[in-house]
Amino acid sequence: MKLVILLLSFLFSAPLAYAEDPSEGWKRLSDMPEVRSEMESTAINNKIYVPGGFNSKSEGTNTIFIFDIKKDTWYMGAPMPLSLHHAATTSFNEKVYVIGGYLDPWTPSDSLLIYDSALDIWTVGPEMPTARGALTAQLLDGKIFAVGGVNREVLSVNEVFNPKTNTWEIKSPMSMAREHLTSVVLDEKLYVIGGRDSNQWNKDLNERYDPQTDSWEILESLPTARSGLTASVLNGAIFVFGGESNLKTYKENEAFVPGEGWFSQQPMPISRHGLASSTVGNNIYLIGGGVTPGFSFSGITEEYHNTVIPEFGSIVGLILVISLVCIIGLNLTKKSLFIRFG
Repeated sequence: MKLVILLLSFLFSAPLAYAEDPSEGWKRLSDMPEVRSEMESTAINNKIYVPGGFNSKSEGTNTIFIFDIKKDTWYMGAPMPLSLHHAATTSFNEKVYVIGGYLDPWTPSDSLLIYDSALDIWTVGPEMPTARGALTAQLLDGKIFAVGGVNREVLSVNEVFNPKTNTWEIKSPMSMAREHLTSVVLDEKLYVIGGRDSNQWNKDLNERYDPQTDSWEILESLPTARSGLTASVLNGAIFVFGGESNLKTYKENEAFVPGEGWFSQQPMPISRHGLASSTVGNNIYLIGGGVTPGFSFSGITEEYHNTVIPEFGSIVGLILVISLVCIIGLNLTKKSLFIRFG
């Protein structure tokens, strides 16, 4: 019995690796009505909202495209009050929040635009303390965290909007100033990944913010340093897609599981930067982005599927433990019968 307990303890204390899943894969969906890059997206119910971004003329736009996942169709919502590119996007209570970005050509914005998805109307919220573009934003603990970006210089700022009080406050900054970065929320913590510094050098930094302690922690580095990337959470893992350098765009798809590390996954079919991604159900949807570094655009919409499964060693361990338990149980049954019937 002690052996069984020991084996069970080993099995369930061993981490599960993010192993390759034979059912993972990519599926091409309907393209956006117009090409876009340098934008973000957010999901509400079974729809994905994509506001602003560069159009084919490298101009900021005031459009918000909406993708109906079930119908695989795109349509347009009411136009934004401003034309923006390189803005951050998130959602809360079925409203889309568009934060910062650039006004044409490259004027940093401090705007907060709020789209009511039910009423198809826009309102203007209080200005962000620091005007900036190429930032990232996420909803965490009922508040919107707007992190990094650039105005006259690359920033490490972490400014938080509270929709309930309609106010901004300043929190602890990141460890390193970065722009063209990405972020996700997992297990009530904010992960900020990649980007580039003031010298335009791509960074592999992966750091985690805890809103309870207002503190940052540096984690295992992103395997492929890149900027203009995007990330989404699926099945307890953070998937980081695409990006660019001065020489190329990336099709890398690297998954991070806290406590386990990074795992290379099936790459994107078409490398892109400045793209958007959102998770809905069991899939991640990747939208738009440029296929070459710098000013480029696409309307590509793709669906990515993957699941977390135990690594082979854990499966073998599970089979061994079950077999051992069955053998011991059978022996105990035999002993019981022997004692009972003599």
